[in-house]
Order: sequence, then structure tokens, then C-alpha cells
Amino acid sequence: MTSISKYKITTVQQENIQSQGIAALSCYGVSKVFPIYDHGSAWQILLGKVKTQQNILALNNISLTVPKGKIIGVIGRNGSGKSTLLRVLGGNYTPTSGQILKYGDLSGLFELGGVGNPYLTGKEYAQRLLTLQGVKSSRLKYFIEEIREFSELEANFDRPIRTYSTGMAARLYFATATAVEYDIYLIDEALSVGDEHFQNKCWQRIRERLSHGASGVLVTHDWTALLKLCEESCILNKGNMVNYGSSETVVRDYLNLSTAELAEGAKFSSNLPQTWKAKSGEHTKFCFPVELTKSVPVVFGYGVEFFRVGVGWEILLLENDIPVASQEGQYQVNLTIPSLPIAPGNYYFSLFLSQAVPVGSKEPRVGYDVRSWTYGNRLDLIVEGSSRSSLMSLPLNWHKLEISH
Repeated sequence: MTSISKYKITTVQQENIQSQGIAALSCYGVSKVFPIYDHGSAWQILLGKVKTQQNILALNNISLTVPKGKIIGVIGRNGSGKSTLLRVLGGNYTPTSGQILKYGDLSGLFELGGVGNPYLTGKEYAQRLLTLQGVKSSRLKYFIEEIREFSELEANFDRPIRTYSTGMAARLYFATATAVEYDIYLIDEALSVGDEHFQNKCWQRIRERLSHGASGVLVTHDWTALLKLCEESCILNKGNMVNYGSSETVVRDYLNLSTAELAEGAKFSSNLPQTWKAKSGEHTKFCFPVELTKSVPVVFGYGVEFFRVGVGWEILLLENDIPVASQEGQYQVNLTIPSLPIAPGNYYFSLFLSQAVPVGSKEPRVGYDVRSWTYGNRLDLIVEGSSRSSLMSLPLNWHKLEISH
């Protein structure tokens, strides 16, 4: 049986923070138990006349520190405790035990699409939520117009929420919840709102808040969101924190990708270099030794990727289905790029060997060997040369033609 001990929640105003290195949000040994009661009325439960059948341990001894100006990612499957953790940090749920320290004002982005009274118009809802957030009446008009513009609801902003689609309600909620700048944001799957255009607006707004010194916690099923927004993340599993570290490492563990999943048939040489070097704008040749251990049709693929926190993965070069061979033996794949169009910098090289699949075939492609960060065996590509303003630079020829004086 889970013991229940004292808890403590402390909020410190932003102006009282003396140290620039202090954390924005911390929790220590936080647990949350949900009692499951036998049948009985609410009054019987409140009066203690109904005994609990069992206790559900939703969070177990969670400790987490969110540095100022950073967002920590939390990923896990359904029922792992992600949303419970966010609501405990936000004060929606009282922790059964542990301590929570909050430095500054906090905004929780929970349950997008659930915006309360459906008979309110979008404008009335925004006014009500802004008032609850403590916005002065003299500033309401400014924020209302900002929410109208950001949500892109247009005429629907003045119509009842009950006429909204789920996506429209979510856009209204996100626009309203993020209109006022806070010190701390608790985000529950908030960045999957609407179409790709609106999702990009959500990303941009969160990045703007970060650039102004905001901090937060993002819980999500989408591992790409962690790579885009979080330097560090953790995995929750059945209420327990099972991993914490760089988002790259955490995502690899979450995806549980392993070279053991690959079939036998072809493989790269064990002597394949870990680091490759090239010069931007110059003729470049890469050589990859390959061994076919079976007589199967094999194709080669490669990718050059760039990663930066706050943006995510950018695939600069990608090509698949380059024929290698179909007979058992030793081979070498030569990749030649006449003028390497990549700016100087550090990149990831991804290499793939797989079974050749006929065009239009519905058969699953069999993978034989992979070199990629997701498999924990990434290859580094260092491109040298003069710095440029963009990641890509195509070898173009141009000249000026005078039409008239």
C-alpha cells in the first residue's frame, strides 16, 4: 500500500529571483495516488463511509528541474503519467507527496479543444479567460484583437463555440492561452493544432516565448517535437521516470530501434570510418565498402542531415534505391558529388542497405544495414570551407544583361 506523506508547493515571484542560474520549476520526490472507491455516493465518500478498493500510483517519486529559458520534454505512451505530471506541476492536482517549487507566473495548456461553455462566442471566451488571467480591462481590447488575428477564426470569432470544429476550438484555446507572456508554460500536446501552417505558427510563438526567457515542460507522443524544442527530455513509464538526458538519446531509447531488427543479406564494412570530411563547393567522393552475404537484390540509400534545437531535423540531401548488386560478394559503392552544395558545418551522414522492391509493389521493404543516429551508430560529416549565410549553395552561373539605357 502506498504511504501518504506531506507535500509542499511554493511559488516565488519572478522579481524575487536573485540568481540568474536558478531553475524556473523544480519538483522533488513527487508522487500522486488516485484512490479507487467502492460504490457509494459522493457524500458517503466525503464522510469517509466508503472504503477504497485500491490505490492507483500514477506518479512515483518524480524529480525534475527545468532551467530558466529551457523547455524539458516528457514522452511516454498512453497511461504513462505524462498528463498527470503536468497537472500536478500546474496545481490542478494536489501531489500525494513531494515538493514543487515554481519561480514566476505559470500557464497550463491542457486539453486543447475543451473550452468550456459552448454558448459563449470565441470573443466572450477570450475575454473571460483573459480576465481570469488577471489582464486589466484597459488591455483587454489589445489582447482580444491579437487573439482574433492569431487564431485565424475571422467571422467565427464572434459566433458561439458550439458551432466550432475541434480544430477551431483548439486554435482559439491556444491563441488565448499564449496571448499573455508567462514565465513558465506547461504544454500538453499543444503543438499539433490545426494544419501545417497553423502548427508552424504555434512553434514560432513558443520559440518567441523562449527567446524572451520563458521556460516550460512539454509532454507529447510526438518524438519529433522533442527534437525541435527540447535540449533535454525524459521518458515516463507507468508513473516512473525511466530515462533522462539529451533529447537525441531519449528519443532513441523511446523508439527502441535496434540493429537486431535488421535482416541478414548485406552489410557495410566494419571498418567504415566514424567521421567523414569534405570541402564545401568542391568535387567530393565517398566510398562505402559493402558485403552481400546472400544473393539478394540490394539497393543503397544515403542522407545528409542537420539538426539544431528549436528547429529540428533538416534533410539536405537524400536519395534511395541506388542499385548495388544481387550476387553474394564484396562491393564498393562510390558516391560522387561534383560540387558539394552544403555550407561548412557539422552534419550527420545516414546510410542504408535494403532489399530492392519493384515499383508499385506493396511488399514491405526488408532492411539489411543502417548507419544512423536513431540506431546509435551515426556517422559524422564535417564540411570545411568559408562560412555562408545559408545551409545550401547551388553552383549557379549568372550574368547581367543590359536591356536599355
